[in-house]
Amino acid sequence: MAEGKPLYDLVLLLDSDAPSERRREILGNVESMVSSDGAIERNDDWGVRNLAYEIDHRTEAEYHLMQFTGPPALLENLQRNLKVTDGVIRHRIIRVRPGTPPPPAPRAERPAAEAAPPAPEPEPAADAAPAR
Repeated sequence: MAEGKPLYDLVLLLDSDAPSERRREILGNVESMVSSDGAIERNDDWGVRNLAYEIDHRTEAEYHLMQFTGPPALLENLQRNLKVTDGVIRHRIIRVRPGTPPPPAPRAERPAAEAAPPAPEPEPAADAAPAR
């Protein structure tokens, strides 16, 4: 992280029904805006996920997390542009407090043991005598 500059999280929810070229164009525009005035620290594609509730009759979106540093003018510019960009369902920019743990790794990068839920332990048979 750049010394002395605050770190921000930008979470983008893109329309999963939009053409992939359009989604790539939106991400490219955001990356170039951030890179022109700030620095990208991390850029994760979390893939298509179900929404917690419908937004404009959509039940899923393509999630992206970008962590970056930059001046307040960059935040204002990003907010203004993302509000009017077709294909962006929702976005949120949050300042990350020092000491906040890093975001989780995207599903594809997680180790198999971490991504899969633990296997349930077998239950003892009902007719088996209790161990003494």
